[in-house]
Amino acid sequence: MAIIRRFWRGWAVEALFGRPTAGQRTLYTALVGVAIAWPVLLFGIARPKLAVQILSMIPLPDFVPDWTVRLAWIAVAVLLPVGVGVAVTIRSPPAARRGPLVLRILRGFPLTVGLTVSFGILVLSVPAMRFAALIRRKKVLDIPLVMDAPAYDQVAREVCQVLNRQGFSFRPAEPDWWMSTPLHLLTWLGGDALRSHVPARLEHFESDGLRMSLYPSGLLLRGNPEQLTWAHGLIAESVVHTDGLQTTEPKALALERRLRPLWRRYDADPRGSSRDEVMLRELDRVTGDLKALQVGWDDWQVLYRQILQLARAVHGELPLLEGDAPPPFSPGRSSEESARQGTEGRAGS
Repeated sequence: MAIIRRFWRGWAVEALFGRPTAGQRTLYTALVGVAIAWPVLLFGIARPKLAVQILSMIPLPDFVPDWTVRLAWIAVAVLLPVGVGVAVTIRSPPAARRGPLVLRILRGFPLTVGLTVSFGILVLSVPAMRFAALIRRKKVLDIPLVMDAPAYDQVAREVCQVLNRQGFSFRPAEPDWWMSTPLHLLTWLGGDALRSHVPARLEHFESDGLRMSLYPSGLLLRGNPEQLTWAHGLIAESVVHTDGLQTTEPKALALERRLRPLWRRYDADPRGSSRDEVMLRELDRVTGDLKALQVGWDDWQVLYRQILQLARAVHGELPLLEGDAPPPFSPGRSSEESARQGTEGRAGS
């Protein structure tokens, strides 16, 4: 359930607090996680002793009065939204800090409700979506792709153009309600403080056989498996030319951000990049830093591929996938037709 995980640890944190530092991210992720669990606190107010027993697996003695435990639950249930409001107020850009301070802090209450409802929508809808895809023999692929609001439209436009140049026919469409509702809900409840961190609307595209949705920390592909694999490769190859980031761990993100200016220098002068001493020295430094980087394999291999991809481009090599060769399928053709044509081609050779 990568989408649910990224809602909690990724774009919900950045929607509320902007892009925090590595140290701040842990605090804000915990705060969002507790806010999502706010219904547990409300249950504790209604049934204080039972809630303590469920959470701690230890029953409270009978001599402890209910009202004292209920007061503790009430205090936590009130302080948590206040904490969300204070954190959002501190992290909001100066232009968004309008109105009395008290009202901005009290906005933490509707934001907490919005987080709870949004998370509940994803918890219920994502398994249903995956089950429906399984029944239809479709594949679902969730690709990490971290984007802030200014980069969001750029990434969506670049990805769509690259895929369509390779034979796909993606066209804009309305996103699924379960993807758009959480974003609209948080933006509506958070006001200007959130609108500076999230896109105005979610980008969603459809083609013959594939559906593609972009949310602030990832890209969701659904459809025919053979088309989906090819599209995934093209996306991974092309997003390096945008501000979208494919790693997730803070250390890996920091190294990946150092590659983006190098790609911009290359895009500005592809032919002269092989003589750009500044670019070549920085690429060597990034390569050396990758050797000592302690991150998970998924992020490490993304960085390894991007460094190889940049080195290949600097030395005049064309992209492996987005070249003149035709795709290994015809978009919109069924897998049976693709397999039949491949068999006939091998028989005739």
